[in-house]
Parts: sequence; C-alpha cells; structure tokens
Amino acid sequence: MRVVLVAEQSVIRAGLRSILTSTPELRVVSSYGDTKRAKEGSRHDRPEVILVGTREGLAADAAAARQLVSADAASGAKAILLHPAETSVEVSQVLTGGVHGCIDPAMDEEQIIRAVTAVAMGGAVFLPAPKVQQAEQMLAIEGPSPAEARLTEREHAVLGGLARGLSNSEIGTELFLAEATVKKHLTQAMRKIGQPDRLRAGLYAYQHGIFR
Repeated sequence: MRVVLVAEQSVIRAGLRSILTSTPELRVVSSYGDTKRAKEGSRHDRPEVILVGTREGLAADAAAARQLVSADAASGAKAILLHPAETSVEVSQVLTGGVHGCIDPAMDEEQIIRAVTAVAMGGAVFLPAPKVQQAEQMLAIEGPSPAEARLTEREHAVLGGLARGLSNSEIGTELFLAEATVKKHLTQAMRKIGQPDRLRAGLYAYQHGIFR
C-alpha cells in the first residue's frame, strides 16, 4: 500500500518513515514538508494513504488533507491526520470533512502500523480514543441497524460515501449516478435509519461501519 507523509516537522516524517517501512505491506513512496509540494508530487506518487500533520492543529490538518485528496492524482486516497481528535465533536467534524482518522504520531509503533493498514483497507481509526463529554451525549446516534432498516445496495453505498465525507456530486461520480439520483437514495436511506440530516446520517454510517 502506497503511503505519502506530509508533515512540517522533519523528525515526525523521519520517525514515521522508519516505522512504516518496517512492514512489507506498507511502502512510503514520498514525504513532504508542506502541502503545496505534496500536491505537486501526487501525480507521480499515486498514494493510497496520506498522513498529514501541520503545526497549526486539527482544523489545519483537516483542511490540508481535504486539499490533497481532492487532487486528481490522489483521488481515492484516504487521509489520516497526525493529531488526535479529543472529543466526539471533533470526530464528527473530521469525518464529514472527508478524513478517515486521527492518530498521535507518538503512539506505539504497532498501533501506528495497524491504524494505517486499517484505513488503507477502508476503515476509520481514531487513536487514542476521543473522550465523550457529558454535554456531547446528544451526539449519540440511535436508530435501527442497517439490516433492520433494510437498506438497498445503493442506499448502503451512498451512506458509505457520506461517512467518508463525500458530497452528493462526489458520491455520484464514484457510483456513476446522477447527483439527483444520489440525493434520492440518500433521502430514502435517511428515512429508513431515522436520521434527520446529513451529519447524523454520516455518523450513523460511521458507527455501523458502513464504508464502501
């Protein structure tokens, strides 16, 4: 699996390269100190996973990751932020922004390898686990299971795209559907799972492991 590292701090890039190249399943094809160079290099790198870390925190990491995975050459790449998500609110913001996880680069080496591998295979990883504050309990998503909701294959796929932060247009491109058709499937799926908006529907899909 082809991995690209984008981190402002050279010590983090060097450390992650050493960790990830210790396993034959992962190949670090390039590392960059800034987003602009990484975006230019993606044409050659063709990454499957991009690890992104800035000195400016989670929001800046997410914005940089979104910029990178939107590049044509990196289309379909999955982004991991090198900054832990501390609350469930941050988790929801990251997921709806198209990012697949957050990790602390100071974690145990095996945890980092497992996290990158899991994301490469379509999962989402948040390590260490974010704290759920009492005031955030309202974010707990209730509803029938996907099996109980009797989602169609298309509805399941559309929810999977939503969980990865894709827009209706991006989901349509991925599934070869018109944007209006995506909207119809999403509306039907949201009704079946009992979720009133895109954010809750995306969180529902994430909580139930729906990733296309």
